[in-house]
Amino acid sequence: MILGSNEIEMTNKATSNQQKLVVKLEENAMDSLVHGVEHHLYGKRNTDWKYVILHIFHAVELFLKARLAKHDETLIYRKSGNTVGSDEAIDLLVKEAKLLLFQYAELQESGKYKLGGALDALRKARNSIEHKEVALNPDEVKDFLAAAFVFLDSFVSKELGLSLKAELDKLDEAREDELSENGIEIDDLESQSTYRTLSMAYLFYIQHMRTEGIPISDPKEKWIDYHYFTCEMCEEEAIAVPDPTANHPRVAHCFNCIAQYTVHYCLKCGEPYVSFLQEWEKEMNLSSYPDWVNSVDNEADSFCELCSDWIDDQ
Repeated sequence: MILGSNEIEMTNKATSNQQKLVVKLEENAMDSLVHGVEHHLYGKRNTDWKYVILHIFHAVELFLKARLAKHDETLIYRKSGNTVGSDEAIDLLVKEAKLLLFQYAELQESGKYKLGGALDALRKARNSIEHKEVALNPDEVKDFLAAAFVFLDSFVSKELGLSLKAELDKLDEAREDELSENGIEIDDLESQSTYRTLSMAYLFYIQHMRTEGIPISDPKEKWIDYHYFTCEMCEEEAIAVPDPTANHPRVAHCFNCIAQYTVHYCLKCGEPYVSFLQEWEKEMNLSSYPDWVNSVDNEADSFCELCSDWIDDQ
């Protein structure tokens, strides 16, 4: 079947409108994420944590809708003309878009999916804030930031083709320019960056859950005994091994400055140690990864610093 010129024009216009909707949802989601972190960083009132939760969950919901609109823009609207909520969005993403979101989607007796896991806890906190008085401490707020981050960092990249860090850094730079124009200077933008704040919240979450003896993913699993290392680039103890966000078992990163490291295991004591690999770049060069990043054993393993010192003393 050959389409006429009018049909082709209509198809192109529909595609263009769909792309504009997706981009608009993405932009609004990024803005909500930044605003939520701003309340976390700069809020001085006891009520600021409420806006952290409200903005962060709004960002999660908008990113879900953006991915749904990318599949079929008509699915994000109800018959009333209003857009679907988070539970409806994730149900449609699983059933219609066929996304594998089972870590975050919980099947109900009705046969429909709703938000599950850590995102469900975030949704409940949002609902509690909107409908009644609730009390959250700073650690709980960090946990919610972490829950949103670990979902969005992978979801935005895999499903929307965006780098969460690159997009948030753009907004942070625009904010710095706006503040500078108004005569306000930020001494260290990096230490107050949105992405870094979310990333460090996730590191705190890992440490908090370990202290409480609660596994991060499956409650039936034992907690993981993480090892922490100091980054040679930013001098923060912000490298966790094994890295729960890594795609390769032999790669870890600094949660503070996002520099990457290779993971090795000492030939004498068996404990892990790390070696600097590369600083963060907008387009990470995967070809710079050694061939053995997915291997259990490799020839690059040597001795950790303590064992090397012990050997030298013999």
